[in-house]
Amino acid sequence: MSTTFFCNLNLPVLVGEDRYKYIPVVAVFRGIPFERVDEWVMRPDGQPRSDRELAAEVLVEIRKPLGTSGRTAPHAFEVADVLLLDRAAAIVVSTFLAALPRV
Repeated sequence: MSTTFFCNLNLPVLVGEDRYKYIPVVAVFRGIPFERVDEWVMRPDGQPRSDRELAAEVLVEIRKPLGTSGRTAPHAFEVADVLLLDRAAAIVVSTFLAALPRV
């Protein structure tokens, strides 16, 4: 059974050719069993997977933070767009690992 969980974070997004800015988002993550994390971060050949590969696998959606209505809404940015920056992928993976429920 796949579960999802949410985290608030600030992600860098490209706003120009070499420029980016940090925007607050609510990341929706697909959970994985905590005991499978070690095998998840590695390829079958024993090489580590890239942050971009890992982030693309667990980041389900990016939403706008809570507004005055008390609800989140889909963000104008797609997951693939956000993961263009290596630093965004690294933030996604580190946040995912830190927030992953250890049940």
